[in-house]
Amino acid sequence: DSWFAWAYMGVDVSPSILTELKFDRRTATLCYAYSGHSSGEMAAMAMSAGFKQEFSARRFSAVLLSGGGNDLFDALRGGNILKPAAGADPADPASYIDTAELDALKDYVTRNYEQILSWRSLATSMNRTTPVLLHTYDYPMPRPARAKVFGKPAVGPWLLPALEAVAAPEALRFDIIREIASDMLDCVRAFHDPAAGIVVVDTAGTLTPSSPAVKGDDADWVNEIHPNAAGYAKLAAKFKPQLAALGVT
Repeated sequence: DSWFAWAYMGVDVSPSILTELKFDRRTATLCYAYSGHSSGEMAAMAMSAGFKQEFSARRFSAVLLSGGGNDLFDALRGGNILKPAAGADPADPASYIDTAELDALKDYVTRNYEQILSWRSLATSMNRTTPVLLHTYDYPMPRPARAKVFGKPAVGPWLLPALEAVAAPEALRFDIIREIASDMLDCVRAFHDPAAGIVVVDTAGTLTPSSPAVKGDDADWVNEIHPNAAGYAKLAAKFKPQLAALGVT
């Protein structure tokens, strides 16, 4: 997804973790990431079929995999995951979370990760021992900050309207999203298995949250759900020692 995406369709390169990773030697990167893609799209679309073939065509030093964030944002935007507090304690962030819907989303994302990672283990794969690095995103502040396309606000926000729809108090909105993200990302953390060459880089809690009232670039975030270059640099710094330990310098 966009946290590791290069530009495409002729659009200038925008910041991502990938653009902020600096290496000591010339490094070739093959990118299959597209902004907005969910883990389901990554597992099913034609571009992922090409990704599957790459495992059999050449040996890589490492694979960086980012997915699940858009699945969560799509679910929230679609009216899932969140619910009115109803008879529950309106001062408790958990009262606004539909745990059954969240568990179903975690199961869905888990299956998609399993599908993608299974390609690494195929008999035809040249990358059965190639290390794979996953990550846990960070906690976005719900706010009226849209993503820009060609310099103009065009997409989003994703979180704020969903929270407003269930009458979540402003003072609780960040806590609600943080609780949802922490729970949801446990399904990614569950893949951490260094002995199998799968490493989950814990990036959650790295970035400084933006102000809930700011509509543009603020703190480490350029809009509601995407970090700015400084934020991505902080996240990239979490990957550097992990990659170095794997011999990617």
